[in-house]
Amino acid sequence: MGEPGTTPETVLASRWSRFWAWLIDSLITIIFVVPVYIYLLPEDLENANGSPLLSLLILAYSGAIYLLLHGYLLHKYGQSIGKNVFEIAIVTMENQRVGLPKLILKRWLPLAIISFLGPIGSLLIIINILFIFRKDRRCIHDLIAGTQVVSIAKKKELVLTD
Repeated sequence: MGEPGTTPETVLASRWSRFWAWLIDSLITIIFVVPVYIYLLPEDLENANGSPLLSLLILAYSGAIYLLLHGYLLHKYGQSIGKNVFEIAIVTMENQRVGLPKLILKRWLPLAIISFLGPIGSLLIIINILFIFRKDRRCIHDLIAGTQVVSIAKKKELVLTD
């Protein structure tokens, strides 16, 4: 019998595949986000002192970049670029496709907002990540959205011939 919320053919994504997919997505996003911050906002960042408006602008820009980079794959396949590379996908607990609005509003946005809460936000992000060590491998953002990350890799048969 499978784990709760899974069907017999469901294979949960490994913790490592989720980590590497996240790392790829983060590095790709950094390539597009950091240069803009360095070029456009150096004085604003130094003088911001926790400005809510600047935080909101950074959140909006980061969200726009995230959607531009990953929106199509997320909408069509439940994958970001990194998840596509590692053949894993975000699905509902019934193994159905998750709509893009739900992915953004329930998976991405809560964590994006939490990340702006200073040290408390950082602690909450770490706690979210540590949830991956649960038996069902679901982080807090998975629990909020009612999703799970599964492997969609096709089994490859090894044929040895002389």
